[in-house]
Amino acid sequence: MALELRRIGQGFCGTVWASSTESSALKREDGGPGRSLYNEYRMLSKTLQSLSIYEHRICIPACHRYIQSDDKLWWDSNISAYPKEFQVSCNLLVTDRIPPFPVGVRDTITERYCPQALIPSIKSSRPDEDCLIRPYIGRRRHAKRQKQSKFQAFSLRNYPLHIDQIEELQIDGALYARIMAETLAYLYWTVHIDANDVEFVLAPPRHDQAKTGSARAYTISSPILGDHCLWLLDFDCCKSISQDETGVHQAVAAFYKNDPFYPRPGKPDDRDQKLWKEFKNQFLSSSEAILGHQNPEARLPGLWIALVEERR
Repeated sequence: MALELRRIGQGFCGTVWASSTESSALKREDGGPGRSLYNEYRMLSKTLQSLSIYEHRICIPACHRYIQSDDKLWWDSNISAYPKEFQVSCNLLVTDRIPPFPVGVRDTITERYCPQALIPSIKSSRPDEDCLIRPYIGRRRHAKRQKQSKFQAFSLRNYPLHIDQIEELQIDGALYARIMAETLAYLYWTVHIDANDVEFVLAPPRHDQAKTGSARAYTISSPILGDHCLWLLDFDCCKSISQDETGVHQAVAAFYKNDPFYPRPGKPDDRDQKLWKEFKNQFLSSSEAILGHQNPEARLPGLWIALVEERR
């Protein structure tokens, strides 16, 4: 590998790397204990294969290769691409890289939401060029701001865009909610996984998606974010579910464990109640299209909704 890799992200499972000349992302299993890139490889591959025959609106990075820590041939050829402190072999997953937002979008988000004193450093920061946005449809920022700490922080990597910000920017948050609901229906009833700890991000579409085998891009247009997609990633905590009440309970538990991507029932704000209704109706509609009326499992989506609303 005659290139130099740069770290573009980090999570509980490990660090994520890419080069300026390649379109792939390399995720290392060098994070916390108990996380498994092999499980992510299995669940991501299963998801891509299961959804390949369906028309859907979520983008998923193509999965290229799982490399084990004892693959001496690969590591001997490629380990020098990492900085010295990361020149240790480990399990590795190679996928498409989700493209970051361009400078115009980054500057808009920075100028609107970054503490004033940090704006120059964020605009000139190389790590903040790796800008993906997490749409937090299920959470609003507090209306009353607490006194700002002197230890301010801001990052465009996985920037959390809360629903009040989405509304402020006049972006269609209900559309994101509907795509998330449709995606969960496919994951539960087609892929048969619980979607535990998956992540949704907003990012531009891949220009070469048709060639790489990625999910077909459903593009959303916005004056602020430009053309972008809702992407799904991070499958390492997902587990298979049975198509019965036990599986539904498992899926409900995973829904509430996740970050606040999804609308939640029972919120006092009328706007949040409307978002939950949009999500609920889409989930039931997509589930019915997948399962049909005569399928004995057709009762499960209604049970899932009932349990989610009961637990609120």
